[in-house]
Amino acid sequence: MNIEQTENFDFIKILNDDKTYKLLFPSREVGMAIIEIYEGIENNIYENQKFTESDLHEAFSKVYRTNDRYPKEIYSAHIMDLQEYFLDYDQQSQKYFFKDYAYKFCEHAKNTLKGAFNPTRIQKICTLLTNSLQSKQTDEDLTFWLTDEFKKYEPDLREQIDFLDRQISNSLEQLKRRTVIEKGSFINILIATNESLNTSQDHVRELRSAYAETRIMRDILNRKNAGNQEIDGLIREVLFFISYINDRLNSIDKKLDRIQPKIRQLFSSLNKPAFNGKVERFITYLLDKSVVEYIETQKTMIFPKGILCPTLRYRTPNFTIISKDKELFPPKPKERKHYIQNNKEIERNRKKAITFLKDIDTAQKWQDYILSEINLRNYINLSETFFTIARQTGPSLAVTVMFNTIKHISQTPSMQLETAKELYTDNEFNYISLWKMEVRKLQ
Repeated sequence: MNIEQTENFDFIKILNDDKTYKLLFPSREVGMAIIEIYEGIENNIYENQKFTESDLHEAFSKVYRTNDRYPKEIYSAHIMDLQEYFLDYDQQSQKYFFKDYAYKFCEHAKNTLKGAFNPTRIQKICTLLTNSLQSKQTDEDLTFWLTDEFKKYEPDLREQIDFLDRQISNSLEQLKRRTVIEKGSFINILIATNESLNTSQDHVRELRSAYAETRIMRDILNRKNAGNQEIDGLIREVLFFISYINDRLNSIDKKLDRIQPKIRQLFSSLNKPAFNGKVERFITYLLDKSVVEYIETQKTMIFPKGILCPTLRYRTPNFTIISKDKELFPPKPKERKHYIQNNKEIERNRKKAITFLKDIDTAQKWQDYILSEINLRNYINLSETFFTIARQTGPSLAVTVMFNTIKHISQTPSMQLETAKELYTDNEFNYISLWKMEVRKLQ
């Protein structure tokens, strides 16, 4: 298919053709026969992953039900259709083997139904993609990453979230199917369902941690300015997918937050009558089986055998208290110390405090100057500004100004700090060297 045909490709129109649709998505019986062969390949039943027409007929006979006298003719017709997208034929060995579409068809269905939570693999994929993206310098390399490398792993990144969503739905569906049962068993099912949802919530946290690398990918792509409409469109697609992942995780979190309190409330409502019933039966048992006897002229309740009699009265303990009269034995007065003020120290500390306050005021003025330059000119060279401040106020205050400024910029979305591994020095301060730092105002 050439470039012009690709651009004019109408997926819906082509798939709407009845024959094309049936060839891509066969009927249940034909599909199950394909799955039967696929499982045979997975279990190494067929040599070199190749199988005969008899093997196909046998697979059809296991799942296909027909009243025709010659079902093999029907099987052969299906095999002819399957050779369009699913099967290929080796003339030399006279055996069939799967095409790529057949493997993808079966593997995707199996992985979707089987489900496997594996955040470690997702983290490795994200790290691999991030490292690969960081190495792309040219537009051609970036385009290859966007169209081939990222697209290759996109289904893997998506299926983990789908698995979590299905896990929650399956837990709730199981709860719905088993509502008409004994109350005791239903409470156990509620507990199991709640534990399953708690596990899902833990999985969401693990998966969110595994997807952390996508934030680095997003930052790198946001800094890419190819000036190419096609590349910019591909970048937007990847950024949209990263946003989609975070939205799905947030959606699952909210779903769990809505469901779990209701399950706990239902569990409490069902468990409360059972608990009250047990308490009532226990009290009734005590009233029926207990007797009152006189022991040493005192009424005493004798509980049934096996139930210990509680101690209802305690002997009052006797305490001996020894105290000292403070008026008869007053404490010795403590000697008061008189401190002599050191006026020299007071003056020295006062000057130190004034100098400190002036330094704070000077640092704030320099910081305001830097921010105003960024807003006015949309750019400033921080390394050069550092040495300018150092020449006027000293290196110590310049370091304070740089620290406060960088902290402010990191909290301001409209500003971006860029560093380069290029040393910036000054002749007056030859013992100080900085990485080249620049601040740009984002448009």
